[in-house]
Amino acid sequence: MHYNIGAVNSHPLIGVTTIIHNAVKTAVEFVRTHKYAWLVLYFPVYILAFFIIEANTPTSGYWVTDLPLDEYIPFVPGFAIFYVIWYPLFAMAGIPVLIKDGEAFKRWMYYNMIVLTGTLIFDVLVPNGQHLRPENVEVNSLGTWIMSILWAADTPTNVFPSMHVLGCLGDIACCFDSKVFKPWMRAVITILCVLCMASTVLVKQHAIIDTVGSIAVAAVVLPIVYRKRIFRKSAATERLES
Repeated sequence: MHYNIGAVNSHPLIGVTTIIHNAVKTAVEFVRTHKYAWLVLYFPVYILAFFIIEANTPTSGYWVTDLPLDEYIPFVPGFAIFYVIWYPLFAMAGIPVLIKDGEAFKRWMYYNMIVLTGTLIFDVLVPNGQHLRPENVEVNSLGTWIMSILWAADTPTNVFPSMHVLGCLGDIACCFDSKVFKPWMRAVITILCVLCMASTVLVKQHAIIDTVGSIAVAAVVLPIVYRKRIFRKSAATERLES
């Protein structure tokens, strides 16, 4: 019996298997030489905890974060696009430092682990929510379509402080912390983060106090996580000036 070796090697399944094998081998080797990569496992744990807490949050009797000021903030469904870019922004900030700047990646992860875990704990101890979502919104644009999906999947509870704002502030800190990012990259990430933070109130996913509360939390945690980096830069500046 004779086999056509060339035909066997060119079989699509063999090609796919080879690609998968090489990808797994590369990933394993990367983790072996970059131990800090294990920190990314925090995110699936966080997501699981978030949905467990979300599913067990009371539907009434919680702290309503609405303020009179929120009534003056318009509903702008077009900003839904900026609201959902929160997820790609994590990749834009995290992947470059994961690959090229381990120390910056660790600082970024430590910040996220502190603020996101702290938020989950707060939401368990102090169940909260908002009553700002407009009723009977007609789905007639990309923005209203996105919001209809978000509102169907996500209840208006556990909103304080805003995880969107906390994450964006961490992304901005990360891109200014590492030399991996060129000036134009920092500008793009910062602008997108600011628009994303603004979207939290403009699409009525959060009350203004949720956003302000996040800024206050980040103002405490960022200096703690980045204190050595800040002091190192200050010392280097003083040496240059002297």
